[in-house]
Amino acid sequence: MAEPNSGCMATLFTDLIGRHVNFSEQLNAVPPTGQQLYCAYQIKPMDTYRVIKADLLLLSSFAGALIGLSPDVIKLTLAETKLDETLRDALHEVMNIASRIVTLEHRGVFKGMYGDPSELPVDARKTLRDPYHSSYFRVTVDGYEGGGFSLLAPF
Repeated sequence: MAEPNSGCMATLFTDLIGRHVNFSEQLNAVPPTGQQLYCAYQIKPMDTYRVIKADLLLLSSFAGALIGLSPDVIKLTLAETKLDETLRDALHEVMNIASRIVTLEHRGVFKGMYGDPSELPVDARKTLRDPYHSSYFRVTVDGYEGGGFSLLAPF
């Protein structure tokens, strides 16, 4: 099965947020720099799950840049106990659009994002725990925080 590559992911996010984004493929997972976010995608027609695991600050950079928040405002927002509704909605939008890079040959349907991996749908937890295929990236975002990004697949 064809897998998304660093170039197509960088292009998707660069076009989406209007800032240069670079995905650099890594041999191993990039050590987390803080809280992680887990995004579940159901792959149609097989009904299996792929998971994006990434630094919350990185994904918030995508979302914040999309809606015009400065990096400082993003950090302040993330420091609050409850995630700001505007940033949360932008995160959902970004991760929904990211369904285009989760699979190239099939249709990926965004099912949700979770701060706690135990809240993932059962099949997504299986993929997270024991992926058949994993792609790891170090991501930079012009003018914003970067971080680690992993795409985990059950096949």
